[in-house]
Amino acid sequence: MGSIGIWQLLILLIVVFPVIPLLLTAFSKRTSGAQKVGWIILIVFTSWIGYAIFLIVSSFMNTQSQQQT
Repeated sequence: MGSIGIWQLLILLIVVFPVIPLLLTAFSKRTSGAQKVGWIILIVFTSWIGYAIFLIVSSFMNTQSQQQT
């Protein structure tokens, strides 16, 4: 009693692990508005792969906008 079993830990990871990229994107300052909504929709369907694409593309977009100014 009082300890977490392996199955409970596994279920917790299965539930929490896919939500992490969604939260990281939702609270990111790299994008805003409709772009953020689009990224969140992509991440809902692709999870970590979508988050990796988000990081790559958003950093590329940020460097492009900094070079133009």
